Amino acid sequence: MKISARKVLPWQLIECFTRYRQFIALLFGLTIFCIALVVCWHLLQSINLSDLQSALHKLPYHAILLACLSAIASYIMLMGYEWSAARYAGVDLKPSTIATGAICASAIGNAVGLSALSGGAIRCRLYFKYGLTTIDVARMSIFVSLSLGLTLPLIATIAALIHIQNTMLALHISAITIELIASVVLIIYAGVLLFLHAHRLAEKPNKDTWLYQIFHWKIRLPNWQLAGGQFLITLIDAILAGAILYFLLPNQPNFITFIMIYILALVAGVLSHVPGGVGIFEAVILAAFSSQIDTASLTVALVIYRLIYIILPLIPAGILLLINEGKHLLTAPQVKETDTGIAATIMATSVFFAGVVMMFSSVIPGFNHDFVSTFFPKKIVNFAHLTASLIGVLCLLMAVGLRRRLYSAWGISVILLIVGSVCSLLRGLHWIEATTLLVIAILLINFRHAFYRKSRLSILPFSLKSFVISFGLIALFVWLILFIYQDIPYSHDLWWQFELDSRVPRALRAALGSFILLSGVMLFWSFKPALPILTIPTEDELSEAYQIMLNSKQPEGGLAMSGDKSLLFNQSHSAFIMYARRGRSMVALYDPIGNDSAARADLIWAFRDLCDQHHLRPVFYQVKANNLPFYMDIGLRIVKLGEEALVNLQEFDLNSKGYKDLRYTWNRGQRDGLSLKFYPPGTAPLDQLKIVSDAWLKNKQAKEKQFSLGAFSQSYLDNFTIAAVEYQGRIIAFVNLLETKQNYSASIDLMRVLQDIPKSTMEFLMVGLILHYQEKGYQYFSLGMVPLAGMQRRRGAPMIQRLGALVFRRGGRFYNFQGLRRFKEKFATHWQPRYMAVPAGLDPLVALIDTTMLISGGKTTLTNQKN
Repeated sequence: MKISARKVLPWQLIECFTRYRQFIALLFGLTIFCIALVVCWHLLQSINLSDLQSALHKLPYHAILLACLSAIASYIMLMGYEWSAARYAGVDLKPSTIATGAICASAIGNAVGLSALSGGAIRCRLYFKYGLTTIDVARMSIFVSLSLGLTLPLIATIAALIHIQNTMLALHISAITIELIASVVLIIYAGVLLFLHAHRLAEKPNKDTWLYQIFHWKIRLPNWQLAGGQFLITLIDAILAGAILYFLLPNQPNFITFIMIYILALVAGVLSHVPGGVGIFEAVILAAFSSQIDTASLTVALVIYRLIYIILPLIPAGILLLINEGKHLLTAPQVKETDTGIAATIMATSVFFAGVVMMFSSVIPGFNHDFVSTFFPKKIVNFAHLTASLIGVLCLLMAVGLRRRLYSAWGISVILLIVGSVCSLLRGLHWIEATTLLVIAILLINFRHAFYRKSRLSILPFSLKSFVISFGLIALFVWLILFIYQDIPYSHDLWWQFELDSRVPRALRAALGSFILLSGVMLFWSFKPALPILTIPTEDELSEAYQIMLNSKQPEGGLAMSGDKSLLFNQSHSAFIMYARRGRSMVALYDPIGNDSAARADLIWAFRDLCDQHHLRPVFYQVKANNLPFYMDIGLRIVKLGEEALVNLQEFDLNSKGYKDLRYTWNRGQRDGLSLKFYPPGTAPLDQLKIVSDAWLKNKQAKEKQFSLGAFSQSYLDNFTIAAVEYQGRIIAFVNLLETKQNYSASIDLMRVLQDIPKSTMEFLMVGLILHYQEKGYQYFSLGMVPLAGMQRRRGAPMIQRLGALVFRRGGRFYNFQGLRRFKEKFATHWQPRYMAVPAGLDPLVALIDTTMLISGGKTTLTNQKN
């Protein structure tokens, strides 16, 4: 019985969610951010700039020193997180490596937010060279995030119960409500612990973890010793992190109550999805303590807290990561040009930070040197202010291009940073700012190799997230202007009086100019014509792709000649990607075809750009392990599909004891009259082959497959060598062979066989092919892979594998997977894993279904595009 995928899963609901999830998340985060700005404005409207300056001068130096010491101690405790995570994952890392990973992952995770993803990316780069796998790093990142997320609510609950009266004043709720909420939280924790205790299994993944049976899943969790130790580490870390802000307060409230409010503010910042929880964290703290502590002093404390705990740690983290990249390049001169690790991401972040600095420095009053006003005309100073702010906006946008490794973005960013440093000097001898910009420019020049894409900036897709963040920064910029200069009489003329020697119109003009520039760029990006999604490949394109395949070590590229997939070439036409679309999934078949590694990396980014332009899901199907860093670099998740059966022709020996059954099959087949004949491209008797093909399709009650398999047609088969098995003067089986001129690897594609033939015909054919390519000096012969055969529907397997196994088990009528692995195991000397790269979340599930439909001959549309 045929079962539609739409009936197996809530397809439309999943598709709708994945289509709009980014927009919903951005809208939610922007709404919360705007509400936080309004709340902060309401709470701070009673103070002015002079109040802040007075509060800053009253802040004792020993308070700042104690806050810095607390921050150092907190980051030392974060090393405890990393140590516990390594024990949980069962990996062995040196203490220096753990310290580096803790500092870098925590500093960037605290600043950027989404610590599981941002910190996980940092750990991948640092730990992969020590033999850790993606699963190991994922376990460590999830452990760190969950240990914090599950422990903080319990700590906050206990703190609230210790001093209920103080909690009532801070949260403005009754004692009964506090006790009720605390009781519910404690009951939930107790219930979870009892449930886990009752479902613990006897087996242990390692000495520090237990295995628990949660419904149909087996989940690894830390044992009581590791969990208790991590709870203690989290408790001390929360106390030390809160102490940073606590020491900066002039009137210090009850410490336990303060820690409770501090934890609630952290949780609110994380749930808001705003990077770093900016505005949300401050709004919670101000709302809780503004009635007990002077608002100006509390505001100064919050700003300095951000500087000490969030901003300053980014400097050593960035230095450590860049040193790691430099050591990686110096100690491995054979490293490919595209193996740049996280350097591009770090430099993109640095340029973004430089843009923020240039935007906001113009709003700070009293930040001009007398030398400037004495020796430079007012017009030049005003022009430098405006130019620096506009450069800041452009740097925010250039960070997107740097993240996508564009050489053009690299060149423009270097120029912008140099010009920005000059403007920083012209508008007030801001030598610290100018030096920072020059240092970032020098680092950009030093890591020039990281930006290998020789493409124009215009290829960048419209990034709604980038523009939302940029407009959010402009909104914060305007908020600061209105707050700092709230006591100065306001006039609409201030926006346009470019000749006035006043810092108020300079800041207003900078905000207006930034808004106009950003709006103009956004309109240009949103209305520029998009590249065509799918096109029918022309004869010239097919011929070009065929030559690229012949000159490569990737015979699978010959599937491009089927003509059912679009082709995406790099600029030099030395490599290509073949792909098709189904629904919102744009599925690329195999890795990019071509010998140039730089071209492969560039094409992977180009394919991502194409998908982003049309709001489609990028999927790479059946990719190899050595190219996984490229896919992770563009933010995709890796899902294992199965293993490809490979025969090492240098090791295969038909006369050895292990292959006695195959030797018997080969000799017996020849005695029974079977023979194997090879037809060069374009010489095979297609009329005889068609009889075999039609009979095979009729017997299987199947239709021609698509996408990852060729179809029987003269235009396709004439490109390849055909191997045919003859018996009693007629062809009874045939296969077309995928080869290249490199004599490195060969593979099979379309295989058809009659029904009433000798039983050992297929084994005879495979042995003959192996011996044929062994004689020609090839290194490997590929028997192919059972598509998505690695998906196991069993207890303990990840949900995506269980659901994928269900889909492909129901899809058995479309494509026969049964028995393929058992058959290939007779010949294969080893197996190599094959993967699918796809966005995280629910996308892997939908991509699996779309890819299955493509393989089984599902509908895919190619259109002619007129120039």
